[in-house]
Amino acid sequence: MIALKAITTEQREQYERDGFIVFRGLFSQDEINAVKERLAYYIRQGLRMLKEGQKPEKDTVSFEGALIQLEPLVAQGKYIPDDPLYAARKVWNLFGHDEVLTSFATSPKLLDIVEDLLGTSAIWFFADKALLKPPKIGVEKPWHQDLPYFPFEPKDEPQIHVAAWIALDEATVENGCMQYISGSHRLGNITTAHVDTYGLDHLSADMSKVDTSKAVVVEAKPGDVSFHDGLTLHYSSPNTSDKPRWALVLDFINAERATYVGKGEPNFPRVR
Repeated sequence: MIALKAITTEQREQYERDGFIVFRGLFSQDEINAVKERLAYYIRQGLRMLKEGQKPEKDTVSFEGALIQLEPLVAQGKYIPDDPLYAARKVWNLFGHDEVLTSFATSPKLLDIVEDLLGTSAIWFFADKALLKPPKIGVEKPWHQDLPYFPFEPKDEPQIHVAAWIALDEATVENGCMQYISGSHRLGNITTAHVDTYGLDHLSADMSKVDTSKAVVVEAKPGDVSFHDGLTLHYSSPNTSDKPRWALVLDFINAERATYVGKGEPNFPRVR
């Protein structure tokens, strides 16, 4: 175990017990605004055809290296917002393509916490994704574990992966804040099948092993960061409000313990 850099022993023990931990105000409003400005640029430019009443042929659009996925209702042509900003479900693949996002994702104050939670100074950056939940049409993300999605083994041990879920907007119950099952990471890999919601394919977990009535609801302000283990069950509800719920998720892998089992050679950057 490495010496802690950014968190207390009590916080480390809390994370190991619960599988998630929240740090309030880790990023300033200025830092958050800079990220949102870049995301808005990619969305408005990448989906500019919507302003002309035209829907992209596919549900995912590529623009300057970024990938932009439409919300299901937009992809199906059932709803076209006045502003493309409210059409996107997800934006990803910005690391290494966008200077602002890359710098943000490698912020020392963020990586120090990741290092403390993974228990190693050997860290791969794996993925970035902005999850946007537009007002009224943002769909739910069913209960799931992250690690089974990823090309790494072992898939049944904690501290292989940690996700940093960064609030870019205020996140509430109404607009789809994060919810966790405390201690569920200690159940191992309970991902068993696929589920389709609104035409989106998701991995699903065996929820008979947990009590979702005891889910911990984590509302957040812009700049708050919730870290969770790759095996911790989590969920976000549909956005039923009239406000967007933007969040940026950054995925980090324990390069000391994880083995890459995907195709080809791994090319994930070492950030520590």
